[in-house]
Formats: sequence, C-alpha cells, structure tokens
Amino acid sequence: MTGKVFLLAALATAVLTGCERAPRGKDYLNSHPEELSELTKACADGSHQNQQECSNAESLRTLNNKMQSLSR
Repeated sequence: MTGKVFLLAALATAVLTGCERAPRGKDYLNSHPEELSELTKACADGSHQNQQECSNAESLRTLNNKMQSLSR
C-alpha cells in the first residue's frame, strides 16, 4: 500500500512539474509587440516572476530603443 501511495505521489509531481510552460523567447516577443509591452510593464513592477522572460523583454526593449535612436 505504501508503495502505491509513493508511486502516485511521484507521478503527480512529475505531471505537475511538466505543466510549466517554457519562457517566451526573444523571437516570439518580437513578433508579439502587445505581449512584449505588457510583459515589460509586469517585470518593471515586479508582478511577473519568470526571470528569463523578463531578461528577454528587457533585451528587446533596449535593442528597440537603440534602433529607434539610430533611425533618427
């Protein structure tokens, strides 16, 4: 009986751990400017906890600012 409970708990942990989605990458965010804008705001106010997505958004924001300044 204890073995079945342990197996069930291990299976549930594996399933729930696998449910986390991968961070949105720079290519995706660059193709979805509305999401990039929302993500940038959420990262700035601390309400978004995925550090990889925040890093991607910040990199794109910096790149976009540089590109705009060069086009002037």
